[in-house]
Amino acid sequence: MAHSDKIILNLSALDYSGAGKFAVDFSRLLQKNGLQSYLVVKDSKVGGDGIIVYNDSVFDNALGKFQRKSFKKKLTDDHFAYDYYFYNKYETLSVVSAQKILTLIPKKPDVIFIHWVTDFINAKVIQELHRLTKAKIYWLVIDNAPLTGGCHYPWTCDGFTRSCSSCPAIRADEYKWIAEKNLSFKKKYLPDDLCLITFSQSDFVRAKQSSLFRDKHVLKLAGFVDEEKFTVGDKAAARRYFNVPADKPVLFFGASSLKEKRKGMQLLLDALTTNPADEFTLLIAGEFPTKGLKGNVRNLGYLNEDELVIAYQAATVFICPSVEDSGPMMINQSLMCGTPVVAFDTGVAQDLVIFEQTGYRAKLADAQDLAKGIAHVVNRDVSSQVALQNRCRNMALQAYGRVAFTNKLMDLVTA
Repeated sequence: MAHSDKIILNLSALDYSGAGKFAVDFSRLLQKNGLQSYLVVKDSKVGGDGIIVYNDSVFDNALGKFQRKSFKKKLTDDHFAYDYYFYNKYETLSVVSAQKILTLIPKKPDVIFIHWVTDFINAKVIQELHRLTKAKIYWLVIDNAPLTGGCHYPWTCDGFTRSCSSCPAIRADEYKWIAEKNLSFKKKYLPDDLCLITFSQSDFVRAKQSSLFRDKHVLKLAGFVDEEKFTVGDKAAARRYFNVPADKPVLFFGASSLKEKRKGMQLLLDALTTNPADEFTLLIAGEFPTKGLKGNVRNLGYLNEDELVIAYQAATVFICPSVEDSGPMMINQSLMCGTPVVAFDTGVAQDLVIFEQTGYRAKLADAQDLAKGIAHVVNRDVSSQVALQNRCRNMALQAYGRVAFTNKLMDLVTA
């Protein structure tokens, strides 16, 4: 069968936010290469060609819905430790029909890509899709939820390598069985020939250590970023757009609440206090408490994709203080825009942030080393800065640009 005749089914809980946008770009890349690719989502804000919403019905798995409703009355957020992001509380209680999913696309799929599917698709639905289609199935590791009994970020817990019966994410002893039941459920239903796709070395290692995937096929790719959207651009024009000085370094980062321990915002604040505030401008995407921050601070709020690209173009450096992460994709995006990155030694930074090539990788959770990295990147002459920017862009194009990623993707489709 010619690859252009193949039918591709992508499944994602949504078509927006970071995970959803990646699924949309992924499906559209397949379409641009002549494949019939469809993206079925539970929740849509984007829409467009090939994006199909799975409209729930009161008649779809009524028993599962009743069980979920009863369960929700007992469980509250207080039963779970926030930092682990234990979203998969109802892993065993599916309300989705594999048969109904297949009716939403014109033909039976030859290949299925599973993206971020929390509270949408579970292991039993995956098995049923496999039984009905005999399709090759790939599960993309957007975070660590596919590997565990429910948490999306296991931190130092290695329960997913053997048993989740002592899950630290579940505070209440009477509910710790949930994680182990979820893990056993996945072991029972996940197809033997399912292939896992990771996007960082750290996730690849975790996957090969996991009780679910150590004996399955696990691949590692670099996450696709479209170089036609994320471009180098005119740095002076980008700075005028945000009304920031042209003659000082611009430090850009994506903000989150200080409650988000894994995002490392407090560590970033500690690092920033060690650098003279009058020597740089802070450009902040998202909402962030600016009280206590000195110097020129621009809190930009939510940025659409076009504005995000301009922010990367305006920046001297993108700072990623995450301490527990599978990505984030902002590192990939920044490098594609030719903007070097300073990040801690975790997630995709381990693969892409290389000293003197694309930025500086600081010791994990070491604010002083993060500050050292920021100074190392911004305190250089113009020619050195331009050379670093060029290395960032070139590496990104070679590692995960359109041509590089498409070649790897076609290998998966035709395997």
